[in-house]
Amino acid sequence: MKSKIAWVRRAQRTIRMVSELHRMGYQRLRLMPYVHPNAWRLAVAPKELFSNHNGAFIPHGKLCDSSVAIYSAAGGGDGYFDWIDARGDDARALAEKFVARFPVIAERGKGRDWAYAGWTSELVGFLELDDWLPTVYWDYMTGSPDDLQVLPIWVATASNLVWNGIEASTNFRNPSFDLPPN
Repeated sequence: MKSKIAWVRRAQRTIRMVSELHRMGYQRLRLMPYVHPNAWRLAVAPKELFSNHNGAFIPHGKLCDSSVAIYSAAGGGDGYFDWIDARGDDARALAEKFVARFPVIAERGKGRDWAYAGWTSELVGFLELDDWLPTVYWDYMTGSPDDLQVLPIWVATASNLVWNGIEASTNFRNPSFDLPPN
């Protein structure tokens, strides 16, 4: 099913882009989906920047590393990594542009990681069931991303957070997905 919500379609396409990068031999590239501030984002980076406890999380001190590319859903129709020539691109075309425009990140992501590539492929299929996006971090999150037991899935058409007055956890009604292999 293709989402009827344009920003969700674009966000899901960036995840499919990572799956395409895996098919192109860059299986050591991983993704970190998160919400901050008030926009869904996807960080793409080499495996070694990710936490040993949660393979979908880049610890905060490493998120500003030069080997991290960040997509923001707040970028609008032309917002793939701020590329003004990618509006009509499919996931494969985005992957090819990613390699050309982030050559250092791509080079660090070369190599095999079949377990992670398989996980990403399964995640892509799962997300296509609805207006769903994964997230591993959000503002005022209860606990740490390293404490997560599953990958929370946000529903674009629903309320995703439950507030206790200080912190927020994900709505228990939301779907979830297994964390990636480390």
